[in-house]
Amino acid sequence: MSKDFYEVLGVSKTASQDEIKSAYRKLAIKYHPDKNPGNKSAEEKFKEISEAYDTLGNPEKRSRYDQFGSAGASSGFGGFNAEDIFNSVFGGGFGGGFGGFSDFFGGGGRSHFSRKQRQGKNLRITIKATLQDIANGVTKKIKLKHYATCDKCHGNGAKDSTCITKCTKCNGSGIIATKVSTALGQLLTQRECPNCDGTGSMITQKCEKCNGDGRIYQESIVDINIPRGIEEDVEFVISGYGDAAPRGGLSGDLLVSVKEVKDNDFERDGDNVYYQLHISLLEAIFGAKKEVKTLYEKTPTMEVDIEPGTQSGKLIKLKGKGFRNVHTGNVGDQIVYVQVYTPTDLTDAEKDIFKKLQDSKNIEPPACESATKRKCENLFDRIKSIFK
Repeated sequence: MSKDFYEVLGVSKTASQDEIKSAYRKLAIKYHPDKNPGNKSAEEKFKEISEAYDTLGNPEKRSRYDQFGSAGASSGFGGFNAEDIFNSVFGGGFGGGFGGFSDFFGGGGRSHFSRKQRQGKNLRITIKATLQDIANGVTKKIKLKHYATCDKCHGNGAKDSTCITKCTKCNGSGIIATKVSTALGQLLTQRECPNCDGTGSMITQKCEKCNGDGRIYQESIVDINIPRGIEEDVEFVISGYGDAAPRGGLSGDLLVSVKEVKDNDFERDGDNVYYQLHISLLEAIFGAKKEVKTLYEKTPTMEVDIEPGTQSGKLIKLKGKGFRNVHTGNVGDQIVYVQVYTPTDLTDAEKDIFKKLQDSKNIEPPACESATKRKCENLFDRIKSIFK
């Protein structure tokens, strides 16, 4: 009778994933073959705890193990690769003082024993989002057509757990290993088992709902969190939201890109955003306080001071009201571009008022001839100065 995986790792059946991982780490260090050279007992113990962690360390496999036992857990996923398991937890082996992990497999040759790990396809979608959505971050509900794990067989493709058997050709390993004599000695070669397609298990009676595939094609409602500040056409990944793999395995990922919706008030430039503010001629002459829109829900408007004598093209910076950079976390600014409105439809009386002022020297623009006089800045100079 196979050993209880929970007992092998020394954890309870209600243990969290962190507790399971911690228990495996301690045991793996203790029984690792590189730390116990020539100790067959330690080698077998290491394989045993690695097999236990291969199941309990994966929420999907653990669920099937709790429901069907070891046969249900292994179906569709193949067997364990102790090196891959160890490296996934410790980040690539012991390093430092210990030798190569895979040397103890294969009796003198280097070999990596692993069953075929099925992988579902990645899916790509594009979501439309307003600049306000991107600035604030938003969750979008979308309809996603994809292959999902069959809810009747839980992805193993069998009618029930009794319909899953170990492949007799490879003895459940998923590979066919052969020793080959060479001038350098015996080497161990391996190939995928053709009988079970590398899975290590066979199905004697297929699930009626998915016809043995372990998945069904359906439409799901998925919540997609749009990261704050994400740039247009830049993909971000939602792990495990792609197609499910046939007969278990790892689901693919969902690759999401954002398409910005054109805005009548705002125009994006990297992490900054531009906003055009129209003021009247009298507001430009006498000064005023004006409200401008922002992208942010908490501060939808802000008040800015229009100084007396403001020229058309003046730039006002609202610090921190642009987009958050997804890489650095820094937040850009909102640049308010002031444009003075020139009236075009005046009454005769209004025209007379302006005619009385047309000979005034204060109405004429200043000369730019001498360095001692006020310099005339062009638009490019003003744009550069706003970022100083």
